Amino acid sequence: MANTGITSSPPPGPATGITTPVSSTLTLPPELDQLPADVKSSMFSMMMSLIIRNTTGPDPETSRIVAQSEMHEESCRLDGYKESLHTKDKQNDRDHEFRKKQLNHETAKSMTVALVCIAGIVTGLYLIVAKNDSSVGTPLLVASFMALIGGKSLLPKDKD
Repeated sequence: MANTGITSSPPPGPATGITTPVSSTLTLPPELDQLPADVKSSMFSMMMSLIIRNTTGPDPETSRIVAQSEMHEESCRLDGYKESLHTKDKQNDRDHEFRKKQLNHETAKSMTVALVCIAGIVTGLYLIVAKNDSSVGTPLLVASFMALIGGKSLLPKDKD
């Protein structure tokens, strides 16, 4: 090899001169063997809890994000439900207005039929009593009375 002027030296160690063992086996101090078994197990579990972080769920940031997304989902669901209620309310108002108009028209028809029938009855009685014309008055009286009683009912019909 060519001499480049760079010398290889071991990396500088700690100033105290402590060296770390490179062995793959762990040696415990002899004082630990003299401790009772329950103390050894509690020490072991305490050291393991310091070494290994024991978590049972996501970290706080992830929990916050999940909670925010669930709150957003619930608020969107609530807004949708409110909007559907508002739409149903408007539809119910339109249906109510339609039924009111239909009832008013039905009432007007019923009143018209009743007035025509009553006018026919009055005319039939007038012809029979005042004019002594029973050939026209009697059929008019009977037809008007039957139309009033049986033709068009004055009571509202059930559509159910």
